[in-house]
Amino acid sequence: YLLKEELARKEMLYNTFLQNYVQKNPISESDIKNAYEQYKKDLGTQEFNAKHILVGSEQEAKDVIAELNKGGNFSKIAKDKSKDPGSKDKGGDLGWFVAGQMVAPFSEAVVKLQKGKYTEAPVKTQFGYHIILREDSRAQTPPSLDSVKEQLIPYLQRKKIQTMVETLRKQAKVEILVP
Repeated sequence: YLLKEELARKEMLYNTFLQNYVQKNPISESDIKNAYEQYKKDLGTQEFNAKHILVGSEQEAKDVIAELNKGGNFSKIAKDKSKDPGSKDKGGDLGWFVAGQMVAPFSEAVVKLQKGKYTEAPVKTQFGYHIILREDSRAQTPPSLDSVKEQLIPYLQRKKIQTMVETLRKQAKVEILVP
């Protein structure tokens, strides 16, 4: 019982310390504007509509590409062979997305593709090997600063707290006493 009481007391002290820190170190308008500019940069200026076929090996991916080169139907092959449960039944359709939502090798491949073209070499990610078909793209209009400001403030506060904690850890002197 005493242990729970002590833990609750320490948690209350910690929360009070964080609240005081946040109050004494408010997020400035320039912090918000800088975060918004970075958000817009990360978001990009284009959205993409693509399909993909995910397989387990490079050879399987090359076989799929060979099948497509012979006129195979992308959607049908995706339904038959793709290992992606989220898009397999939709013929590999991923819908509209911004490049930053996908892992780097995948997004880089989508950006390079022309409309209606598929990757002629397998794209390796941590999920396996992809064959990607870029269906279309369109200009991406980022949301206004006012519409995302309320989401940016807690994000910036967490970042500020994280930096403060890392600084305290670096300054702390830790001694390990071995009996």
